[in-house]
Amino acid sequence: MPPTPATTAAYGPGCRTAGRRAPTCCCARSSLPGAYRRPDQLTASPMETYVLGDMHGAARALAQVLERSPFRPGLDRLIQLGDVADGWPETPRCVELLLAIPNSIWLTGNHDWWTAAWLATKPAAADVSPSWLSQGGRATYDAYRTGPPEHLDRHLQAFFGRQKPYHEDERGNLYVHAGYDPAVPIAAQDSFDLFWTRDLWQQHQRAAAYHECFIGHTPTWPAHSAPAQRQNVWNLDQGAGYGGRLTMLNVRTKEYVQSDPVPELYPGIQGR
Repeated sequence: MPPTPATTAAYGPGCRTAGRRAPTCCCARSSLPGAYRRPDQLTASPMETYVLGDMHGAARALAQVLERSPFRPGLDRLIQLGDVADGWPETPRCVELLLAIPNSIWLTGNHDWWTAAWLATKPAAADVSPSWLSQGGRATYDAYRTGPPEHLDRHLQAFFGRQKPYHEDERGNLYVHAGYDPAVPIAAQDSFDLFWTRDLWQQHQRAAAYHECFIGHTPTWPAHSAPAQRQNVWNLDQGAGYGGRLTMLNVRTKEYVQSDPVPELYPGIQGR
């Protein structure tokens, strides 16, 4: 069952936790941009891992969750589950914000794969895959064509070229964009399947050999606006590419924050 959305807490209007009220917070501004720290966090404590869902070019939503979360840049680890690109008009700004966060791990989503393929050759729109353009790629194409020219090659090399097909952490957790086949060791699987399959989630499969598994790709919105759990699999795609929110979750505590509904952040603009 998905966690019950909790009451908004003092972290900000998008702050929620899995099944309980978030702790109250008297926030102190961090010296690092885009982050808050509670007074009890001003003294270093053990690293936490945060996982960030599909944002689809919604840089304003990304800025909101970074502001609302107790995530400590440079101390905590951030794992982004893929689909940074396509839909809303600020994919390049999303990339810039993520590049500025130390200790980050980025996973390849199917939309990132499309974007990277275009950045590698930069064909004109008439020669680009219609499937990509019709599923949010047009916004990414336009953003890069009208933005700083140096972003094209730099983002390909520094960001999209460094995304991983999956990540396994020291606690036995798996992070992957779409899913995987639990009957086959993940290292033996085609990376294409890891950012396209929906079977793990839609068939309610258990992530065998792992403590927990964190995915995106298949939106839970509008049925569920909070992070959803099936077996030991957590889905962090709450429909930010459409009418939902971007989610950022603490892996250990399951406390999470969300952005405002993304269409409210981009009035008059169509997402995916």
